[in-house]
Amino acid sequence: MSGNALPLWLQAVAWTAAIAVLLRQTGALRTHIRAATPDTLRVLLVAALALAAMRWFNTAALQGVMLHFLGATIATLLFGAGVACWVMAAVSLSGVLLGAAWQGWAADFLVTGALPVAVTAVASRAALRWAPRNIVVYVMLNAFAAAALAMAASMLAKATVTAWLGGRTVDAYLTATPLLMFAEAFFSGTAMALIVVYRPHWCTSFDDRAYLWPQAPM
Repeated sequence: MSGNALPLWLQAVAWTAAIAVLLRQTGALRTHIRAATPDTLRVLLVAALALAAMRWFNTAALQGVMLHFLGATIATLLFGAGVACWVMAAVSLSGVLLGAAWQGWAADFLVTGALPVAVTAVASRAALRWAPRNIVVYVMLNAFAAAALAMAASMLAKATVTAWLGGRTVDAYLTATPLLMFAEAFFSGTAMALIVVYRPHWCTSFDDRAYLWPQAPM
């Protein structure tokens, strides 16, 4: 087992898990596309391209330390967890093409795509169940807080795997975690605040009747 590279058996496990996740979400993608209007499809394409382009801004040159925005929370809130997984798989593929993928496509997708999507989905369900329904709570919990937690999960997963592999960049990941949590939260929260104000119909997780005219007090 080399210093910072995943062993072949673990790469095989990562590929198997990544493909299994995507196959499980095929139905969600198919349903979304069938029900989509031309405008909805344009939003999906533009969002995927925008999140993929963000991989240009990474730290791949810093001795293998991969630090970058995720955008998984935005994708999850816009399209739902199932479609978001496919979007993030495409983002990880762009990372491979740009030389900014962590441990190859499969591991990168699992750690920077599937895991943050899952964290966002769980945080959103918790907010929906236990928090008052209004636009401020939606933005602060579903977007800001969920994005921060998603980034933390991704970074800690990278640090854990790196430590297990005997890498020397664990401290870099741990040190950068709180900074990137704030940056991801600000980026995702600001983007979702603008979307729910100006284009709420783009966001499948946002219901005008539930969040703009709440029945529960703040």
